[in-house]
Amino acid sequence: MVAGSTPKPVEGTWDSSRFVVIEFPDMDRIREWYDSPEYRRAREIREGKARVGMLFVEGAPPEGFSLPA
Repeated sequence: MVAGSTPKPVEGTWDSSRFVVIEFPDMDRIREWYDSPEYRRAREIREGKARVGMLFVEGAPPEGFSLPA
């Protein structure tokens, strides 16, 4: 996981004061997490209290990189 409180854009603009990146093994697992009863409850609790923007992005390992077996 990566988190930062003061992003420094080098191109374009960034209108948020912070960001968090969370890694999941695949898109199915992130959907499972997002739609889980536990996270659904968290979304209900913060509704109207916090402004959240969320993106799901398919990642790609760097060229030549492979995970250990």
